[in-house]
Amino acid sequence: MEKEREIIEERKRKLKNWLNNRYNIWIILVIMAAIIIRIYYVNMAGDQTMWWDEAEYMATAKYWALGVPYDINQQRPPLFQLLAAILLKFNLSEPTIKFILVVLPSAFLVLCVYWLGRELFNKRVALFATAGTAFVWSLLFWTARFQPDFLSVTFQLLSILFFWKLFKTNKTSNAIYAGFFAALAFYFKISGLLVPLSILIFVLFKDGLSFIRNKRYWISLAAFIVTMIPFAIWQYLLFGNPTAFAPSYIGGTGIGQGWDFGWMTLNFFYIFPKIWFFILFLIGLGLAIFKFGLSFDILLKDKNKRLNPYIFSITILIVLVLFYIFYIRGTIEDRWVFLMIPFIMYFSGLGLDFISNKIGKYSKLISAIFILLIFAFFIYAQTQHATQLVKIKKDTYLPVKESALFIKDISSKNEIVLSVSYTQTTTYSERKVITYAEATPDEFHAILEKDKPSYIVVSILEPHHPTWIIQQVTYNDGWGIIMPYFNSSIIVNSNNQIVGMDVKPSIVTQDKYKFDLIYPEKQFNGLFVYRITYL
Repeated sequence: MEKEREIIEERKRKLKNWLNNRYNIWIILVIMAAIIIRIYYVNMAGDQTMWWDEAEYMATAKYWALGVPYDINQQRPPLFQLLAAILLKFNLSEPTIKFILVVLPSAFLVLCVYWLGRELFNKRVALFATAGTAFVWSLLFWTARFQPDFLSVTFQLLSILFFWKLFKTNKTSNAIYAGFFAALAFYFKISGLLVPLSILIFVLFKDGLSFIRNKRYWISLAAFIVTMIPFAIWQYLLFGNPTAFAPSYIGGTGIGQGWDFGWMTLNFFYIFPKIWFFILFLIGLGLAIFKFGLSFDILLKDKNKRLNPYIFSITILIVLVLFYIFYIRGTIEDRWVFLMIPFIMYFSGLGLDFISNKIGKYSKLISAIFILLIFAFFIYAQTQHATQLVKIKKDTYLPVKESALFIKDISSKNEIVLSVSYTQTTTYSERKVITYAEATPDEFHAILEKDKPSYIVVSILEPHHPTWIIQQVTYNDGWGIIMPYFNSSIIVNSNNQIVGMDVKPSIVTQDKYKFDLIYPEKQFNGLFVYRITYL
């Protein structure tokens, strides 16, 4: 009893000491705020329609959990879909699955920003960066979407954290964790490989070729490879190649594709933090470059001085930027470069720390008010942007969802659907879907003869429909929709009001196929569903 009482007293003492640390209290408040505001935006988005990528993840999960017919995309790492499938097996609803796999990881990512920032800089800078990350509009918006980016970036940050600890301590355990989390990040998004690439470039700067003699690096590599073995086996068993994902990334986007360079990547340095934190970012980055310049000659002579958090952070940002500008190219989505956000916030935190300390020398009260005002302006701008974006995008692709649910209600499980909205129609109809994107008439009729689909979805919401099926045209005073195969057309004026509509309720083609219009039952909403009868 006496020993148990001592243990309890020791725990109470540790808890009291922990709570006496003001940074611990602040970080609890920030994480609580992060969770609350994320739940708020998820509720705002409501039962919104999944976009293509989201539906692809859910379709794969339903394939594994419910046996819904679907062709798995070899480009997508499987862990997010597998976790969703397990949760589906427990009969959990879509909102519950989203909360577990998206909302909670989004909030945990915020905590990881604090852990990493505390190791790289100090608690004060880490707290500023964490509070900033908690309210970035892009993170809030994508929290309401069903995608694996938060899980991947969270494990990327944990990998970077343990790599930094490895550099400082050279402990075997840190090497193992660093390699393990780097691989785990890859299991959710291929872009997780940018972390090992960034670390390699920093190690070359820090150690030169002598890094080869550091056995801890080899242990980290071994942990990475061992963790990747199940993925390689999975790829081989399903696709016949342990690196089946690679060709689509090497040859599908990237160099030689004739795309414009992805210079828009640089815009995210401003788009993410908005004006006030962008100014702080420039100040923090300027301070880092200034300190780096002052010690450059020392860095060249003394390798031990190269373990510099400023250089480390800048290296990661440079690798990310160069990869998306010169390799991925074209249009760069904000969620692809989420890893930029913590490091932008670290430099913003450095800038805010510098200015507030200068003001604090004269008045701590004014310094505190300055910090509060900066965050007030920042949070207002971020939440305004996030709110507007969620509301604008909330109803996009809603007709695709409604038509798929309509097909699910009227069809049997063994019936087949033709749809260019392949992933979304599969997810919501839970039927076998065949895409006819960009098919020729002969290819289209070959599908009809071979697979005998029962329904076809014709939509202006997806851009890859054959023009002989449906096309959108523009007039001087409006626009129109022409459906040559179905001998139908719609004319819309400049105010988006339908002024002419000639849609045949039933049509026979080639004396072999009859198409009966069954959806929409009332007003045109962007797509049609026909039931196919074989004469």
